Amino acid sequence: MVRDKRMSVAKEPHEKSRYEFEAPRTLITLLPAAFGFLPLLAGGDTSWIAVPVFALILLVLVWGSATQVIGSTTWYRLGLDERLMVLSRAGRGSRVLNAVSSTGSLAISFVRRVKPLEVWATDQWTPTKRKPDPSRRLRDNIRIEGVEDAVQVRDADPLNLPFKVRYFNVVGSRYGMSNTRKHKRQALTEMLRVLKPGGTLVLADTLPVALWLRYRVFARLSREYKVGDVSLSRFHFTAIVAAQKLG
Repeated sequence: MVRDKRMSVAKEPHEKSRYEFEAPRTLITLLPAAFGFLPLLAGGDTSWIAVPVFALILLVLVWGSATQVIGSTTWYRLGLDERLMVLSRAGRGSRVLNAVSSTGSLAISFVRRVKPLEVWATDQWTPTKRKPDPSRRLRDNIRIEGVEDAVQVRDADPLNLPFKVRYFNVVGSRYGMSNTRKHKRQALTEMLRVLKPGGTLVLADTLPVALWLRYRVFARLSREYKVGDVSLSRFHFTAIVAAQKLG
């Protein structure tokens, strides 16, 4: 009987955490539609210029789909988290906010690698019939990774974060700006509001959004916040903007 019990326990599947690549999925959803135009091109009635244009569009769509697949791998997820943590300069005495946290990869990585004083994972979840509890995957990941006592989860509007002014030493997000479809500038301002002077903001996102942040938005924030040491780097195909709040 004891042996049978041991065998049954050994056969139980090990529960694994599940993460998703937070980048917008517009390109990968359009890829099947693009292939639907191939019969039209093969018919021979299409203008000659349509062929190279379609080839270019198809190349962009395939590249976008490939980045989704690669970005979903564990090595890419952890590598991007590691890059963000290095840029954040967080320490054990830091308070860290993972804003628009999705499935919580960055918040969990901070706890496992840096072990800060306090870590929060926030997002705005909207229940649907398909997903009555959209935050469940994040909470499951936190439980499976064994960091339930270290990561605090809160449903929060990115345009109105429920934290006092100058509370966090680090605010970070993976594709949070892209997933904040409206009022991106206001979302960024909220992140800076809860960030302490001397604290670091680290944002991983698409290249267009990163360029917009680096050369348009931060340059105009001097009226509300002083931001310095602004840098633009990348981790493979993910662009990263880092900045220090000066006041």
